[in-house]
Amino acid sequence: MKKTACLLIFLLVLPAISRADPYSLKLRASYHPGFLRIVLEGPESVIKKGIVNQKAQSVLVTFPDTGFTINAEKGVIVYRKTDDNAVMFFPGAFRGLKVFTLKYPARLVIDVYKDAGGGNILSPASPTAESPEKKPANALRRVGTVVIDPGHGGYENGMVKDNYREKNVVLDIAKKLRALINRGSSRGFLTRGSDRFMTQSERVEFANSRNADIFISLHIGDHSGIVLYVPVITEHVPDAVKPYLVNQGQEAYTEKTVTLLNAMKEAVITRFGAGSVSVRPLPYSILSRIEAAALMIELPSFEDAYYIGELKTEMAETLYKGLYIYEEIGAR
Repeated sequence: MKKTACLLIFLLVLPAISRADPYSLKLRASYHPGFLRIVLEGPESVIKKGIVNQKAQSVLVTFPDTGFTINAEKGVIVYRKTDDNAVMFFPGAFRGLKVFTLKYPARLVIDVYKDAGGGNILSPASPTAESPEKKPANALRRVGTVVIDPGHGGYENGMVKDNYREKNVVLDIAKKLRALINRGSSRGFLTRGSDRFMTQSERVEFANSRNADIFISLHIGDHSGIVLYVPVITEHVPDAVKPYLVNQGQEAYTEKTVTLLNAMKEAVITRFGAGSVSVRPLPYSILSRIEAAALMIELPSFEDAYYIGELKTEMAETLYKGLYIYEEIGAR
């Protein structure tokens, strides 16, 4: 009798289990210079399963053996659920994809690079589905200009070990990062493109004269991880004086700098692990005079990292991913 009762309970519960609510994934899309970013956000256990494939001029995203629903923000890309564990996006004509995942929260990010004249990617039925040309300029250029400052140079070697010179290693990484930035519509500049000495004032003037959106100063430290230094504002100028200052400094950019800090921290943790990065304040530095989101980044020491070509590339790619995250955070 007991066995029969248990069997009946199981049979009654089974349909409920099979009809368990699917996972809800947040969907948003945003324009950037030259590409459309599609973001699916949800539980990490689901996001890490994501498989992205190009099907002609559409994008198929599959989460194997995982049912899900889409919770779309307004103005998102045209899409269609093909079955319980797949969704198809229709971005119009495009020439390629870049796919990566992010954490905190877990996200699957798909950058769709448009063909010229490919038409509108957003849904024509959406009230916010304007063509990129009709959008305000500031909505299209979250990261327009990045100035990368390779530390030291000339008679200033920085850290030295055997044949390694900090000034040369950070210059190599800066050049790789600039090349990644310049693949798209953003522009990357180096304060120095060769082995020459520059004063801090010259570096500040270079960055501010180019109306940088982001400033990154690169160094090698004496520690095993990556240290992100944030500027500390030590003096507050009266409002009446601010309009007459030649250099407005960091005060107006604190919020953007914090956003950049969080983005770079996430990129480093994603690539190298949670214990690989730390944050420190840096008062009385070049950063406090930069009119942009600004960080000084110290990479691991020569004792802890072997700076061959592969590691230099990996460092540049990690910093580049931080810029992507900065854009994505700003688009929320």
